[in-house]
Amino acid sequence: MFLWDFFQSFFRNFFKESQRQKRVALFFAGLCIFALAAPQIAPATAQATQATVQEILDGNQVFIQNQQAYVNDVASQQQQVRTGNSRTALLFNTGAVARLSANSVLNIGQCARLQQGTILINGAVNACSSGITTGVRGTTYLLEVDESGNQQVKVLEGEVVVKRNATPLTDRDNGSTPSTKPTTKPTQNPNTGSSSTTPKSVGSLNSSLANDKPILKVDSSGQPTKQPEEVVLKAGEKVEFDNGGALGIIQKLSENEFVSLLKGNLFEGFTNQIPGIEKVRAVFDGLFPGVNFPISLPSIPTPSIPVPSLPRFPF
Repeated sequence: MFLWDFFQSFFRNFFKESQRQKRVALFFAGLCIFALAAPQIAPATAQATQATVQEILDGNQVFIQNQQAYVNDVASQQQQVRTGNSRTALLFNTGAVARLSANSVLNIGQCARLQQGTILINGAVNACSSGITTGVRGTTYLLEVDESGNQQVKVLEGEVVVKRNATPLTDRDNGSTPSTKPTTKPTQNPNTGSSSTTPKSVGSLNSSLANDKPILKVDSSGQPTKQPEEVVLKAGEKVEFDNGGALGIIQKLSENEFVSLLKGNLFEGFTNQIPGIEKVRAVFDGLFPGVNFPISLPSIPTPSIPVPSLPRFPF
């Protein structure tokens, strides 16, 4: 009887100890998984407070706060990056990458605010202009602001939420230092011969079909229509806002337009390819099956398997 009680007590304690060890092991395993995942989660929610110049193309006309910039120079929050005839690639502190076209002005603030020009963004950076703000997380898209103040968003991969700003965003609203350099070119008034910076008429967008631009909604009844506060763009879609906040119709990127973007100045000539180019290619192949992707990507080498030779027989 004594031996039976002893064995019962021993096995109870043994299994309790085993369960305790299992719980401790699971706890430490969970800590390891969290530690590995944390560096990948953090950039998606981090604010883009600085951008490092990675590459400069077509001369040296890249400036930070109107001072000539060089590779590895850093633009911090409340500072401005401006390009003349040059293009540049930027790396944000969130891990996202961006490329600026020539004649672009970008302010680093609560969002990457584009005053004029075109920016290509790949990764977790919210961009904005005076009239709209984009909400993204790990995607590839373009934001363009033309000389008339019209803003256009084109999504190459992922999804982008485009939200109308309740009031036009200014440098101070974005936490950026106002620039003393004019960002729009004066237009010649044919009637007076004088220069004017007055934006073009919104009506020019309604009749502009040659460049495959979105067509602005027009209400024939003359009654004001309620504009949505935000729209969601999927891969292969685009939308335009005019300088008055009017929303254009969401349209599909045509094959020619998609190819032109991939062969344009925001892709060609750069040493390093954007990290999400494989996802862009997957979207392109899905939208235009059978069409060759216009960017050459390095193929993954396949290991060669040696074929054993057959023994020779003397007959």
